[in-house]
Amino acid sequence: MYKVLITFLSLFSAGVLAQNTSTGGNINTVGNRVFLSQTKLIKTSEVRDGNPYYNGTSFLKADIPGYSKKLQELRYNAYSDEMEFSSDNEVYIADKEPGMVVGFEDLNKKYICLNYNFGFGDRYGYLVLLVSNPQKYSLYKREKFELLKGEKSINGINKDRNDYYSKEKDLYLLGYENDFKKLDNSKKSLLEVFNSKSNEVENYLKTNKINLKKEADLIKLITYVNTL
Repeated sequence: MYKVLITFLSLFSAGVLAQNTSTGGNINTVGNRVFLSQTKLIKTSEVRDGNPYYNGTSFLKADIPGYSKKLQELRYNAYSDEMEFSSDNEVYIADKEPGMVVGFEDLNKKYICLNYNFGFGDRYGYLVLLVSNPQKYSLYKREKFELLKGEKSINGINKDRNDYYSKEKDLYLLGYENDFKKLDNSKKSLLEVFNSKSNEVENYLKTNKINLKKEADLIKLITYVNTL
């Protein structure tokens, strides 16, 4: 069962730290931030094969700047595009807040909550933050699971197949001044993105034998471009 976790702003001034408390729900406070668990349930009775958790089903220690250090352990649901946590054998959904960064030290990974658009309509959700540079280029990765329809047995002998989760191909996005562009494996399209710096970028690709299919190489490339 899923419960909604709603973020409230404290009425205290930013300079006053509230004490961590619990009043029938799971509450964490720090400064003017409060996490409060609601009792509204979101249920599903469907049987699905697999799971939508990109990093595994375990809840992991997380850090969100500006929130309590006693924050609940979280996990990312790549189908619903939500952060979840568990309390008293219930699973809760955390509110999204624009610009909120969720860090998982054990994974060496950070997610950022953003409004973004890359040609398929406006989106609001979590992207993996690979390179952060608000003044220049930032690199993001979208992780996504889709739910595929199972098949009914046509002969009554084989078992029906349940709906099942399937991982989509990772999508890399380049962010610049609130504009997002999809990065693919094409050298030509990449050089078009960096049109004014295409000569420098092309030389860097050759000299450093950059493989555009490798995430680590994409990180190196964007980090380099930000020095130009």
